[in-house]
Amino acid sequence: MAKILISPLGIGTIDRNNASSRTYRTAKYQIDNQEYESSFVASVLYQHLKLDGIIFIGTVKSMWEEVYQFFCNQNSLEIDEEYWLYLSEKIDTLNHSSDLDSLNLARLEEVLNIDSKCILIKYGLNEAELWGNLDSIIRVTQSLNKGDEIYLDITHSFRSLAIFQFLTITFINDLLTEKQIKIAGVYYGMLDVISELKYAPIVNLKPLLDMTSWIKGVYNLQNFGNGYMISELLKEQDKNDIANCIDNFSESININYVPTIKQNVSYLKSSIKKDFSSPFKYLKPTIDKFTQQLSTVSNQDSEFQLRLAEWYFNSKRYATGYITLAEAIITYLCEIESKDSSIEDNRNAIKKLLHTSDNKRTDLFKLYSKVNPIRNAIAHALLDKKFTDYKSAINSTSGYIRQAKAIFKTRTLNATK
Repeated sequence: MAKILISPLGIGTIDRNNASSRTYRTAKYQIDNQEYESSFVASVLYQHLKLDGIIFIGTVKSMWEEVYQFFCNQNSLEIDEEYWLYLSEKIDTLNHSSDLDSLNLARLEEVLNIDSKCILIKYGLNEAELWGNLDSIIRVTQSLNKGDEIYLDITHSFRSLAIFQFLTITFINDLLTEKQIKIAGVYYGMLDVISELKYAPIVNLKPLLDMTSWIKGVYNLQNFGNGYMISELLKEQDKNDIANCIDNFSESININYVPTIKQNVSYLKSSIKKDFSSPFKYLKPTIDKFTQQLSTVSNQDSEFQLRLAEWYFNSKRYATGYITLAEAIITYLCEIESKDSSIEDNRNAIKKLLHTSDNKRTDLFKLYSKVNPIRNAIAHALLDKKFTDYKSAINSTSGYIRQAKAIFKTRTLNATK
């Protein structure tokens, strides 16, 4: 397991008193109450965090000669003055339109340790350049090993590239889940306040990264009923009660145990009424709105099943939606006939009743005769080719829900009394 810093490299502030040698202005940085003096934050983080390597991301105008000098000193290597001068003079002639192969960083990479790399990217002046930069970063980060810890430095370079890098790494982190890469910190050297504090504090902005996890977690819960990510985040804050409640809800909805779902929706609604610290307190209204979708003022089981089927369809979980809708129809007829819908013999008897000659003319039978064949094809994973028109089944979901609502409202077998 290696500790790797990913750092954008800026052009620095040239010391105007010694412009010919392109010496960059140094600054005092402070992190964890320790002070360092350096011309770029990456070197401070490299020493302070005892990193194994740095992936530098920069343009053709970045201060690559400073990186070369730092790592020569770091690794007790003699500085090649000709190569250092080549970098200084060459960089001075390049601009946004220069090809990335205009600058030769091969010698620089030779002095880096095995876990360090240099990535040349464009300025990101348009969409094509941004996507090209993404490709370059992904190619390098794919070389990361399982269990590596990643630290981000977003201090230098263009602000747009710092934001782009931040979002790119979170994107890559989701793609490389099998590698179990951990983003351990996001650092920013606050040069903006150096005139006031006489040093630049290096702050860890990891809470911003955590916020992206909260956003993804709420999205997964709201759209798919999967609250596992939210649960893990809550457990990190020792909010185990609400975390377990969300876990139980997610498990029940994913296995579609309807009575347990109904119970856990109620528990979840009650749990989020408690006071929480940020950021969960800001997400409570969204989760409350989500639970309202699955709540019903009616005590009828068929009403809850129907609402659950609608949510499944809206969440594009069509298979579970069709199973739930078909069962809701049978539950509804059990209720009309005053039979306990939880008893299997009663449900089988109701199915026979629905198929009697008199009931075959009703709206409920017509709806069931359309829904149930799809339900059976899904539940039994049938290979019958007559069920290959899946798009028709998907496109019909909203219409079937409307018909069921109209029928259930009347408490009869037809949409109108």
